[in-house]
Amino acid sequence: MQKVKFSDRTVILLLCTFLSLLLFSLTGCETSSTPRGSGTTDTDTNKVIETDSSKLIDTSGEAPPGCGDGKLADDEECDDGNTKSGDGCSANCLFVAEGWSCNPPGYPCHQVAKCGDGNVVFPELCDDGNLDKGDGCSDLCKVEIGYKCDAGQPSLCTETVCGDSKMEGAESCDDGNAIPFDGCSALCQKEPDCSTGACTSGCGDGLVLGEECDDGNNISGDGCSEDCKVESGYECLQEGCADGDACTLNVAVVYRDFTGGYPTTNDFGLPRYPDTSCDAPVGAKGMVSSSLGSNWKPVQASPPANACAKSIADWYDDSKAGNIKVGYIKLYPDGTTGNYVNRYGENGEKWTGVKNPEQPISNDPCTGASLGTTCLPCSTFNPNQSCAIELMDGNPLFFPVDDFGTDLGEAKVPEQYGALGWPWEKDYPPLSATLHSFYFTSEITYWFAYDENNSATLKFTGDDDVWVFVNGQLAVDLGGAHAPLDGAITINKMDNYGMTTGNVYRINIFHAERKMEGSSFKLTLGGFNTARSECRPECGDGIVGLGEECDDGINDGGYGECGAGCKLDQYCGDGFLQKEYEACDDGNTRNGDECPASCRIIGID
Repeated sequence: MQKVKFSDRTVILLLCTFLSLLLFSLTGCETSSTPRGSGTTDTDTNKVIETDSSKLIDTSGEAPPGCGDGKLADDEECDDGNTKSGDGCSANCLFVAEGWSCNPPGYPCHQVAKCGDGNVVFPELCDDGNLDKGDGCSDLCKVEIGYKCDAGQPSLCTETVCGDSKMEGAESCDDGNAIPFDGCSALCQKEPDCSTGACTSGCGDGLVLGEECDDGNNISGDGCSEDCKVESGYECLQEGCADGDACTLNVAVVYRDFTGGYPTTNDFGLPRYPDTSCDAPVGAKGMVSSSLGSNWKPVQASPPANACAKSIADWYDDSKAGNIKVGYIKLYPDGTTGNYVNRYGENGEKWTGVKNPEQPISNDPCTGASLGTTCLPCSTFNPNQSCAIELMDGNPLFFPVDDFGTDLGEAKVPEQYGALGWPWEKDYPPLSATLHSFYFTSEITYWFAYDENNSATLKFTGDDDVWVFVNGQLAVDLGGAHAPLDGAITINKMDNYGMTTGNVYRINIFHAERKMEGSSFKLTLGGFNTARSECRPECGDGIVGLGEECDDGINDGGYGECGAGCKLDQYCGDGFLQKEYEACDDGNTRNGDECPASCRIIGID
């Protein structure tokens, strides 16, 4: 092997590189805990700051003959076809910057960001050494909502505390509480500002409102740019629509738990059936004013239309509730394009109701019964017969505050869900006797961009009270204690509630459960999906994105080239010695250890 004479500065740099691992600092050395040519992470913004690799590799030594011709000689560690520094291969072809690959020769060097290897390499925002989701650093090496990641190698990610008045990690706000709808969400993400007329939704709030994308931050390089444009090489879908699955939609909700008799006017804990003294007649309206108050809460009508509801303003007041719970209602596609609806099962299972409850499928014979036995009506819920069933959306047993364990009682299944005669839950197979917590309210706020050329719909079925406001104006009024009732609105050019195309507005939904023994809830949204963007790289487009190790547009493999799935094939740093190309391979692309970032060893005189 040909010996190459290095300059004095080159020798010093090699020594410095080695000593930097021992945390020494020598004159002319540059030490960093971050791989060279990659970047450091600003712990306040989790933004990767790219490091100029020209400052990390020697550019002053005498270049071997042929340096820059694109042909790798024995006395070169790299040759990318030029004699420029700062691109991974030094101007003298004697050093490869850490975190870079300069194979095959004659082609531009490229940074090797191998998500899951524990090394944060640009454009990665973190790398915790695995490809798991939900641990702070995603499978694309992006900081997840609700977490912060340090600048270590590997990244150490910990949960942030929303509501501690300290903005950190992926938080874009922190107002000292974890209650949404006040400008800062329960995940400490900014909400649109609706203080004056139409709302203002800023890029980075995680709501796609008049934007190409919005992933909840203002960081470029992760698929959605700092000005909410889809970046080259990425596809941005809305949250719940990624990985080819059917879309889902999460709607934030605040539950406030009250006790019977609160406050002193029996607003909650109304007389139970058969006493109907507080029940509202079908179609009763007028319990609240036609416009929301300045705090975006209902204003009680004066005089109240229902003597059993005298303190409506208190129902949605945090200070008046016994317990407060923030949650999410997941909505699933209902079969109509753009429509989403909640369901009974935790994983989206539909409620099983009885279709035509007085008639079984057939009378001869019944499933499980002896020959000649006459089937009983399905309303008896005889498990030994076949009754036609119907799978239904919505939740006939809506009890989100059972964990509080207050005002417990048994529940009945409403007739709207295929239960003739309002049977008790324990009498409706395969359910059993369960005590539920009644007397609570639900509040939902949702933002959308109004477009007069596109209709949006909202449907609601529920009991007891239900009010829906659009742009602060009453649109659905189902107030009063009653069996489940239906309400619906369509927002279009004719029914625009004073809105202007292109502006952002809010929908407010208020619900109250004030009387045992039933509680149901069905919400259908159509044309309102503004969920956060999830951006993933498009393998095969020739652009390397977050989560991709490479992408040459062909991805057919070869040493130092890109293979299937935008994963590196054989390469320096994979821990396997490719004798045709390498003199060593220690499983990384660092300098200063037993094998340099080039996987080549050239002599020194």
